[in-house]
Amino acid sequence: MKKTLQTIIAAAVVVASASAAKADLTINGAVGLPLNPTAQIPGEGGIRVQGNYTNLGEIAGQDATLYGIYAAGRVADNFEVNGGIEKFSGPSNGFDDSDRTGFALGAKYLFTRESDPAGVRIAAGLGYNKAQADNTFAYVVGTKYFGEVGGERVPITGHLGLRYDRFDYDYIGGGESKKASLFAGVEVPITRNGDFSFVGELQSKNLDFDGAKSPYSASVRYRPEGQGLSASLGLIRRPFITNDSGFFFQLGYTFDTASNGQ
Repeated sequence: MKKTLQTIIAAAVVVASASAAKADLTINGAVGLPLNPTAQIPGEGGIRVQGNYTNLGEIAGQDATLYGIYAAGRVADNFEVNGGIEKFSGPSNGFDDSDRTGFALGAKYLFTRESDPAGVRIAAGLGYNKAQADNTFAYVVGTKYFGEVGGERVPITGHLGLRYDRFDYDYIGGGESKKASLFAGVEVPITRNGDFSFVGELQSKNLDFDGAKSPYSASVRYRPEGQGLSASLGLIRRPFITNDSGFFFQLGYTFDTASNGQ
């Protein structure tokens, strides 16, 4: 599965990778891929509201799950603010405070748009969420459309970024993790109008614990043309508690869709 995803992403980036002008929200609430933010922000007056459900796999013989509701909006010309409420539900034995409810909060600044000479969007941001092991993170990411935005066919879109994560495991007696990682993502329209798209991403290890595995996600997204509704279903590995893969589901709505995804 991992090798297949790597091959798909590498091939797509070489030929011209990735899609999506009206971006969804991450597992943390920022505009982006399921795991990582992208150099996209809501359009002027645009707000994205989204619910996420993630099965993180098994730990101590029981499923670990994460679910929440998030929103992202644009402030001033180039700022995005995002946040939400989420709940992590872990094993009922062997861990203190395994069920955690908390807030997620983040901000992003978009430095350039695709109209600049390089044709690449660049953004930087930071975020925090309590439920996901008190995760504090910062990142810089570039996004590029390969094809004409607003043309006959929805363009492929590629993303490449660098992030730094700190996880605090004191609530289960496990100390902390601090690590930098690289991530790449691709959004490839399956249909000409982009109603259906493949969305994939791969990240280098973001935990400094022995045996930690690389995060990834692979999904199919449905977004009817000209509408604010979108939904995604796929596989994900988000190793802040378990190294297992599980399925995830996202359902959201973007208000003022005509200007979203700037």
